Amino acid sequence: MNSELRFERWLKVSIGLIRFEPFLMSLVQNLGEMDANLCKIDFELVQKYKNGGDANNDYDLIQRHLTHSYLWILGAYEVVRTLTQLLKEQKSDDPVVVLHRFQAARTRFARLRIPLAKLEPARDYKKTDFQIAYPGFDYDVGIAWQVNEDMVISRQELSDLFLDTLEFMRTLKINRSVGSISEA
Repeated sequence: MNSELRFERWLKVSIGLIRFEPFLMSLVQNLGEMDANLCKIDFELVQKYKNGGDANNDYDLIQRHLTHSYLWILGAYEVVRTLTQLLKEQKSDDPVVVLHRFQAARTRFARLRIPLAKLEPARDYKKTDFQIAYPGFDYDVGIAWQVNEDMVISRQELSDLFLDTLEFMRTLKINRSVGSISEA
């Protein structure tokens, strides 16, 4: 896990967010720095436990890491929600496919965020999901929460989804800008 390269990806996508609101750039950079650090800790813990380490010896570290992961989910969700709203209100010239990607990301985030923040299942999953998301450690990716009998959602999954969605938006914006320059 190269946390510097991951943070660099966050920096690149954050710059384009200034067109929505100047504060979003620094907020996403801060979330990105936090994500890179959380990914690094997840990777180190996964490697340690795959090599026979004992999670009981790391109780305090894991609890702190879980709390930071929880807070990251809440903060990142709000940015995803805000960007989805701004795209829906057509506050940019992004194509509708970008809105659809953000709506899908928001829905996935909400599946975990709602039980974390409100202690109730997300609206579309009231019949299948637990009232709360149970925290745990997935020995492949790190911190994760179980939302029902069969589904676990990791912070890493949501982080990758958020970053990929921002990169998708950035790539389309760059392609449109390059296309308009070459047409001139």
